[in-house]
Amino acid sequence: MTLNPRKLEYYERKYERNPVEEAVKYLSNKWTLHILRDLFLGKSRFNEFKANRKSLDNKSLSRCLKTMENNGLIYKVIDENDSRNTQYFLTDKGRSFNRVFYELLLFAIENDEDNEFYSDYEKDDLKEMYKEILEIA
Repeated sequence: MTLNPRKLEYYERKYERNPVEEAVKYLSNKWTLHILRDLFLGKSRFNEFKANRKSLDNKSLSRCLKTMENNGLIYKVIDENDSRNTQYFLTDKGRSFNRVFYELLLFAIENDEDNEFYSDYEKDDLKEMYKEILEIA
């Protein structure tokens, strides 16, 4: 489909901001997608987010969690008896990334054309597993 040049110029002028760019800003941190996945999988604690990620240091994780909190994707609950016992949870806004996350998954596995990373069976398994995890109907 090719847009009429006048119509395209109108759209560009009317909508200078790119809404997709605005949405991608939420995911721009290197660790955000990892943490979102962990949260969808039911993890909620600082050390759970760090597990099996040797290059993720405390400072980077703290900064990412704070940014996600400031962006309204997560909220934290601090145990009033032990402030070290903090848990993080997805907000409705954070949960609304479920379809975006699923579409990114589909993009990744469908573009693994030579099955470099996943076999056809694993691709089907991932699709079904993440439909359940992300509550995709």
